[in-house]
Amino acid sequence: MPERIMTPRANFDSNFYDVDTGEEFWMSGPKRDRTDGRYSNQQPLVDDDARAAYESFLACAPLPGRETG
Repeated sequence: MPERIMTPRANFDSNFYDVDTGEEFWMSGPKRDRTDGRYSNQQPLVDDDARAAYESFLACAPLPGRETG
């Protein structure tokens, strides 16, 4: 997957957009109860390079960079 350049922007149904395509996204932090989907029960897509950190977080490890709160 090509790397995207995401820029914050407040909108009714998105908080980021892709600079190149204009595609809008809603991004939020992960939730341990796995209710990551905004309007559905759909599980999030997790990139391979982030999978280990996400699975550790689900197992109650702190997020990288937030070890002290």
